[in-house]
Amino acid sequence: MGRAAWVLAVAVAACEGAPARPQPWRHARDEPVATDVDPPAIAGEAEREALERAARRATTLSVWLDADPVHLHPLASPTEWGRRIVMDTVFETLIRYEPSPDGPGQPAHYAPGLATAWQVGPGGRTIRVELRDGVRFHDGRAFTAVDAQFSLDAARQPRTGAGELRALLADVEAVDIVGPRALRIRLARPNGYTIRALAEVPMLSASVYRGRMAPRRGPVVGTGPYRVDRWDDGGVRLVRNSNYWGPAPAVDAIEFVRIDDAAQALSAARRGEIDVVPALIPEHYPGQAEVPAIRERFAPLHLRPPAVRYLAFGSRPPLDDPRVRAAFAMLIDRDAIAERVYRGLARPVAWPVWPGGPASGPEPPPIPYDPKRAAALLDAAGWTTASPGAVRARGRDRLHIALLALDGAPAAERDAIVAALRGAGVFVEVRRGTAAVLRNRLAAGDFDLALVEWRALVDTDLAPLFETRGRANYGRLSDEQLDALLERMRRAATPADRWAIAPAIAQRLGQVWPIAGIVAPEPVGLIARRVRNAQVVGGWLRLRDVALAEEEDAPADQ
Repeated sequence: MGRAAWVLAVAVAACEGAPARPQPWRHARDEPVATDVDPPAIAGEAEREALERAARRATTLSVWLDADPVHLHPLASPTEWGRRIVMDTVFETLIRYEPSPDGPGQPAHYAPGLATAWQVGPGGRTIRVELRDGVRFHDGRAFTAVDAQFSLDAARQPRTGAGELRALLADVEAVDIVGPRALRIRLARPNGYTIRALAEVPMLSASVYRGRMAPRRGPVVGTGPYRVDRWDDGGVRLVRNSNYWGPAPAVDAIEFVRIDDAAQALSAARRGEIDVVPALIPEHYPGQAEVPAIRERFAPLHLRPPAVRYLAFGSRPPLDDPRVRAAFAMLIDRDAIAERVYRGLARPVAWPVWPGGPASGPEPPPIPYDPKRAAALLDAAGWTTASPGAVRARGRDRLHIALLALDGAPAAERDAIVAALRGAGVFVEVRRGTAAVLRNRLAAGDFDLALVEWRALVDTDLAPLFETRGRANYGRLSDEQLDALLERMRRAATPADRWAIAPAIAQRLGQVWPIAGIVAPEPVGLIARRVRNAQVVGGWLRLRDVALAEEEDAPADQ
């Protein structure tokens, strides 16, 4: 095959690892159980339990936990469920990344957290942070600059395993203590994403966590409005921190209820024992959400995580030609993939740019599905066909692509793209390999096309994907205009500044085609109608801000 091109199909898993998948939804029935206990005794015990549950429910938010969080360390190789449980509840950050009060179509902003003020110095290479007075950890120790320095330094260490945070802090040269409640962060170059990192790095107690940075069970001590009351096989219970430095949260307790079987979880939700079902099982969506008892008690929950599935283009022929890259992008029927492959639990996207996305900004329209235009572009690039259905060629070279797929990965999305390419006259050879093989070929740039899923923080740096030497710029595309725009994003000090630059990023991506966006995952869950002020940021609920209504009226729009 000569210099055969490789197409790599890669599914980058969430940081949760490989938790056991919940069993598919089914309609669970309550069956009678034989017992030797007298019926009056049964009735009395059941009544007491029901009354206790009702009393707790009035002041407790319950969340279905479908996987073991493994550990609750918020910084050391954090798991998805671990961060969902403890971030912004048990552990806090120096500043807060706040959604716009005008809705998701507007940029977010920063607000004080454990820091009351921060100031960028002349030249942009220092950031002075003033810490809040009167803050104490759950064990009674005072929060000081020593703890803030320890936390930021720990996030910068490779062995900690906080990859996304470490990347945002990459330009930090040192964190200096300049007073009992003041820090100076020194930078190698101006970088506004350092401030963004201050809204993500959890503040840990140096006394508790020094020497305890391994991701294992251990003490869970933060400064937040909740503390861990119980953590066992049944789940995790958080209760209100009575010594919290700020306003008390509206909800007394948050319970993450461990239920491995999805049918049992849905039954618990119907009985009013679960308030939040993070995601419905795709194979049974939307049927289970339409059950009358569910529809009356719950509203849809759209988490919209900052993740995107895209087609990455390599740099060697024929993908060194932007016309070929554009043609391949226009052969993808994103609407059909979102509906048929993902059952409506994904939406078409052009680039990783949308409100609340990896780059948070106005969302550009999806790339059009246009086989005629794609054929014209391939013709213009010299890849022609003698007859419909024949393989395209340029001179003696056939348009021959090898597809290396991940062993055991779902094939529907890959097969849809392969069929579209073959229909346009591209010869596609499908091969399979392990995850290690795929990672190695991506890192080496040994491919022409790759199906990749990228998960990130909201409003994060796109340089790893698109900058000339970006670590995830697998196609090695180098574009001076795109590099300049990414540098502007890096220097931007606020979310609003980056929001204003995001449309230019999207426009340039549509001219040079380093990737072609396919879909963004959009899982749909359920949230009880009694839950109030349920804001979603970065793909998860702001649990500390929710309140519970006495009656289950319709909630505010999610």
